[in-house]
Amino acid sequence: MKQKTRKHHHWVNRIQTVLLLISMAGLLSVLGWFLAGPAGIKAAMIVTVLAFVFTPRLPSRLVMRSMNARPLNPRVTAELHTIARQLARKAGLETNPVLYYLPTAKLNAFAVGDGKDSAIGITHGLLSALNTREMAGILSHEITHIKNKDMEVMALSAVFGRITGYLSVAGQILLVLSLPLMLVGQTLPSLLPLLFVVLAPAASTMLYLALSRTREFEADLGSITLLNDPHALALALSKVEQFNTRSWKRLFIPMPARQDHTPLLQSHPLTRERIRRLLAMAPPPKPGKSSLGSGRRVVLL
Repeated sequence: MKQKTRKHHHWVNRIQTVLLLISMAGLLSVLGWFLAGPAGIKAAMIVTVLAFVFTPRLPSRLVMRSMNARPLNPRVTAELHTIARQLARKAGLETNPVLYYLPTAKLNAFAVGDGKDSAIGITHGLLSALNTREMAGILSHEITHIKNKDMEVMALSAVFGRITGYLSVAGQILLVLSLPLMLVGQTLPSLLPLLFVVLAPAASTMLYLALSRTREFEADLGSITLLNDPHALALALSKVEQFNTRSWKRLFIPMPARQDHTPLLQSHPLTRERIRRLLAMAPPPKPGKSSLGSGRRVVLL
């Protein structure tokens, strides 16, 4: 039953990803058609493809360096590096991702690059808060992002969004330039194209965020496959959520009634929903047990 549930979620995520990318391409195409007819559609698609293909891909080390990150010392965090190597091998990556340390109290981890050149950034706050088992859950999630080429998927969707924004601005400029003709009654554009030109960037952003949430769900699912321990990531997410809640308490005294951010405006799904899905595919919990890692704290630099 658990395997069937995993397959169901996997196919739902895959279908949603394809539909969202098609929707972004369709949105851009309609905008191009409103501005220049069939030629506008062709031009928009050609520019998008060229922008995606020729956008420079920075090496992962340069991306990390721009964030003031430094490689984690493998002699100090040997167990963490061992876990990352085992997960990368199980995921079929060509090279092991390089682990980087970011000196910030925020609880965060992220992946950059692809299967040939990848890196995972881990903050000081995350290393301080999580034990090795929970860090294994985080690493399996990030390595799944690399395996699934999610950075490339999101880069393509970002290009769709940028070109949509440029065309929207161009359309609004043309609208302003045509105001004199409107005032003398020589041309009266219909309301639908005007609304579409103005609202297209916002719609593209909403689709981008929806795609990001879908890829996060898929990375959670992949972490289960790699680690075979859904509780590891669920426990890590729960700690991160608790930390964020305490941070708000420190800012607001007394703390106002907590309200979740609008889900549609978030790049990540609600944490409680992620945990619910993870636990729905988990066997009965065995505290401290995992196929990789232990319940000990990670040794910090």
